[in-house]
Amino acid sequence: MPKPVTEAFFIIDMANNNSFKLFSDESIKSLSEMFFPPVIVADHILSPMNIGAILRLSANIGALKTWFVYDEKPNFRPYKINRNSSGATEKTDWDYVDREKLFINLPADYKYVAVETSPDAENIYCTGLPEKIVFFVGNERYGLTDEILKKVCQKVFIPLTGSILSLNVSHALSVAMFEWFRRQIWK
Repeated sequence: MPKPVTEAFFIIDMANNNSFKLFSDESIKSLSEMFFPPVIVADHILSPMNIGAILRLSANIGALKTWFVYDEKPNFRPYKINRNSSGATEKTDWDYVDREKLFINLPADYKYVAVETSPDAENIYCTGLPEKIVFFVGNERYGLTDEILKKVCQKVFIPLTGSILSLNVSHALSVAMFEWFRRQIWK
Protein backbone atom coordinates (compact mmCIF):
# COMPACT_ATOMS: atom_id res chain seq x y z
CA MET A 1 0.00 0.00 0.00
CA PRO A 2 1.47 3.43 -0.96
CA LYS A 3 2.34 5.86 1.79
CA PRO A 4 0.07 8.89 2.13
CA VAL A 5 1.54 12.10 0.76
CA THR A 6 2.46 14.39 3.61
CA GLU A 7 3.49 18.04 3.55
CA ALA A 8 7.02 17.01 4.53
CA PHE A 9 7.20 14.58 1.59
CA PHE A 10 5.99 17.28 -0.79
CA ILE A 11 8.69 19.71 0.41
CA ILE A 12 11.39 17.07 0.02
CA ASP A 13 10.07 16.10 -3.42
CA MET A 14 10.03 19.75 -4.55
CA ALA A 15 13.59 20.16 -3.30
CA ASN A 16 14.66 17.33 -5.66
CA ASN A 17 12.79 18.85 -8.60
CA ASN A 18 15.17 20.48 -11.10
CA SER A 19 12.63 23.16 -12.08
CA PHE A 20 12.16 24.13 -8.46
CA LYS A 21 15.93 24.40 -7.98
CA LEU A 22 16.43 26.42 -11.14
CA PHE A 23 13.60 28.88 -10.65
CA SER A 24 14.28 29.47 -6.96
CA ASP A 25 17.79 30.68 -7.85
CA GLU A 26 18.11 34.38 -6.96
CA SER A 27 19.84 35.18 -10.26
CA ILE A 28 16.80 33.89 -12.18
CA LYS A 29 14.39 35.85 -9.97
CA SER A 30 16.37 39.04 -10.58
CA LEU A 31 15.73 38.78 -14.33
CA SER A 32 12.39 40.49 -13.80
CA GLU A 33 14.28 43.63 -12.78
CA MET A 34 15.90 43.79 -16.24
CA PHE A 35 12.76 44.64 -18.23
CA PHE A 36 9.42 46.39 -18.13
CA PRO A 37 6.69 43.78 -17.58
CA PRO A 38 4.50 43.23 -20.64
CA VAL A 39 0.74 43.71 -20.79
CA ILE A 40 -1.47 41.07 -22.44
CA VAL A 41 -4.74 41.72 -24.24
CA ALA A 42 -6.78 38.73 -25.41
CA ASP A 43 -9.78 39.60 -27.57
CA HIS A 44 -12.93 37.44 -27.30
CA ILE A 45 -11.22 34.16 -26.39
CA LEU A 46 -13.73 31.35 -26.93
CA SER A 47 -12.32 28.67 -24.63
CA PRO A 48 -12.04 28.97 -20.85
CA MET A 49 -9.10 26.57 -21.06
CA ASN A 50 -7.26 29.08 -23.28
CA ILE A 51 -8.04 31.84 -20.77
CA GLY A 52 -6.45 29.67 -18.07
CA ALA A 53 -3.40 29.00 -20.24
CA ILE A 54 -3.01 32.72 -21.00
CA LEU A 55 -3.22 33.53 -17.29
CA ARG A 56 -0.57 30.93 -16.57
CA LEU A 57 1.69 32.58 -19.17
CA SER A 58 0.94 35.96 -17.59
CA ALA A 59 2.14 34.64 -14.23
CA ASN A 60 5.14 32.88 -15.87
CA ILE A 61 6.49 36.12 -17.30
CA GLY A 62 5.28 38.49 -14.57
CA ALA A 63 2.90 40.49 -16.77
CA LEU A 64 1.84 43.89 -15.50
CA LYS A 65 -1.81 43.18 -16.37
CA THR A 66 -3.83 40.79 -18.52
CA TRP A 67 -7.07 41.99 -20.09
CA PHE A 68 -9.75 39.79 -21.63
CA VAL A 69 -11.92 41.81 -24.02
CA TYR A 70 -15.62 40.95 -24.29
CA ASP A 71 -18.74 42.93 -25.13
CA GLU A 72 -20.38 41.14 -22.18
CA LYS A 73 -18.55 39.25 -19.45
CA PRO A 74 -18.52 35.58 -20.50
CA ASN A 75 -20.33 32.97 -18.48
CA PHE A 76 -17.45 30.50 -18.20
CA ARG A 77 -17.31 28.06 -15.31
CA PRO A 78 -14.44 29.30 -13.11
CA TYR A 79 -13.11 25.78 -12.50
CA LYS A 80 -12.36 25.42 -16.23
CA ILE A 81 -10.21 28.56 -16.15
CA ASN A 82 -8.61 27.66 -12.80
CA ARG A 83 -7.71 24.13 -13.87
CA ASN A 84 -5.57 25.38 -16.77
CA SER A 85 -4.18 28.42 -14.97
CA SER A 86 -2.27 26.33 -12.41
CA GLY A 87 -3.18 28.84 -9.69
CA ALA A 88 -2.42 31.93 -11.80
CA THR A 89 -5.92 33.33 -11.33
CA GLU A 90 -4.75 34.29 -7.84
CA LYS A 91 -1.14 35.16 -8.73
CA THR A 92 -1.48 37.60 -11.60
CA ASP A 93 -3.42 40.83 -12.14
CA TRP A 94 -6.20 40.27 -14.66
CA ASP A 95 -9.71 41.35 -15.51
CA TYR A 96 -12.42 41.49 -18.13
CA VAL A 97 -12.93 44.74 -20.04
CA ASP A 98 -15.22 45.90 -22.83
CA ARG A 99 -13.72 47.24 -26.03
CA GLU A 100 -14.70 50.87 -25.31
CA LYS A 101 -12.75 50.92 -22.02
CA LEU A 102 -9.78 48.83 -23.13
CA PHE A 103 -7.47 51.50 -24.53
CA ILE A 104 -7.96 53.92 -21.64
CA ASN A 105 -6.73 51.15 -19.31
CA LEU A 106 -3.48 50.46 -21.19
CA PRO A 107 -0.21 52.19 -20.22
CA ALA A 108 0.24 55.28 -22.42
CA ASP A 109 3.98 54.70 -22.93
CA TYR A 110 3.65 51.08 -24.11
CA LYS A 111 3.58 50.06 -27.80
CA TYR A 112 0.79 47.81 -29.10
CA VAL A 113 1.90 44.67 -30.94
CA ALA A 114 -0.52 42.18 -32.49
CA VAL A 115 0.43 38.52 -32.80
CA GLU A 116 -1.56 37.93 -35.95
CA THR A 117 -1.30 36.21 -39.33
CA SER A 118 -2.42 39.24 -41.34
CA PRO A 119 -0.82 39.87 -44.77
CA ASP A 120 1.09 42.92 -43.48
CA ALA A 121 2.53 41.15 -40.41
CA GLU A 122 6.31 40.85 -40.04
CA ASN A 123 8.22 37.70 -39.13
CA ILE A 124 8.76 38.00 -35.36
CA TYR A 125 12.34 36.70 -35.70
CA CYS A 126 13.28 39.33 -38.31
CA THR A 127 11.89 42.51 -36.76
CA GLY A 128 12.44 44.60 -33.67
CA LEU A 129 10.08 44.52 -30.71
CA PRO A 130 9.51 47.43 -28.32
CA GLU A 131 10.84 47.31 -24.78
CA LYS A 132 7.47 48.40 -23.31
CA ILE A 133 4.97 46.14 -25.02
CA VAL A 134 1.29 45.25 -25.03
CA PHE A 135 0.74 41.88 -26.72
CA PHE A 136 -2.61 41.54 -28.50
CA VAL A 137 -4.00 38.12 -29.44
CA GLY A 138 -7.35 37.40 -31.00
CA ASN A 139 -9.92 34.71 -30.70
CA GLU A 140 -9.37 31.17 -31.90
CA ARG A 141 -11.53 31.46 -35.04
CA TYR A 142 -11.26 35.00 -36.36
CA GLY A 143 -8.20 36.53 -34.77
CA LEU A 144 -8.20 40.20 -33.82
CA THR A 145 -10.94 42.56 -34.95
CA ASP A 146 -10.20 45.19 -37.59
CA GLU A 147 -10.94 47.83 -34.96
CA ILE A 148 -8.09 46.59 -32.77
CA LEU A 149 -5.74 45.97 -35.71
CA LYS A 150 -6.08 49.63 -36.71
CA LYS A 151 -4.78 50.69 -33.28
CA VAL A 152 -1.67 48.51 -33.06
CA CYS A 153 1.68 49.91 -34.15
CA GLN A 154 3.08 46.54 -35.23
CA LYS A 155 1.85 43.13 -36.37
CA VAL A 156 4.02 40.04 -36.10
CA PHE A 157 3.59 36.45 -37.17
CA ILE A 158 5.37 33.25 -36.13
CA PRO A 159 6.72 31.35 -39.13
CA LEU A 160 5.57 27.74 -39.33
CA THR A 161 7.03 25.14 -41.67
CA GLY A 162 5.12 21.96 -40.84
CA SER A 163 1.90 20.54 -42.21
CA ILE A 164 -0.30 22.50 -39.75
CA LEU A 165 0.07 26.24 -40.32
CA SER A 166 -1.64 27.59 -37.22
CA LEU A 167 -0.97 27.69 -33.50
CA ASN A 168 -3.29 27.63 -30.53
CA VAL A 169 -3.73 31.21 -29.27
CA SER A 170 -1.96 30.51 -25.97
CA HIS A 171 0.92 28.79 -27.77
CA ALA A 172 1.33 31.73 -30.17
CA LEU A 173 1.33 34.14 -27.23
CA SER A 174 3.92 32.00 -25.47
CA VAL A 175 6.27 31.97 -28.46
CA ALA A 176 5.91 35.74 -28.96
CA MET A 177 6.30 36.67 -25.29
CA PHE A 178 9.34 34.50 -24.71
CA GLU A 179 11.00 35.71 -27.92
CA TRP A 180 10.48 39.25 -26.61
CA PHE A 181 11.72 38.16 -23.15
CA ARG A 182 14.85 36.56 -24.64
CA ARG A 183 15.70 39.84 -26.34
CA GLN A 184 15.15 41.83 -23.13
CA ILE A 185 17.53 39.76 -21.04
CA TRP A 186 20.25 39.48 -23.71
CA LYS A 187 20.47 43.19 -24.62
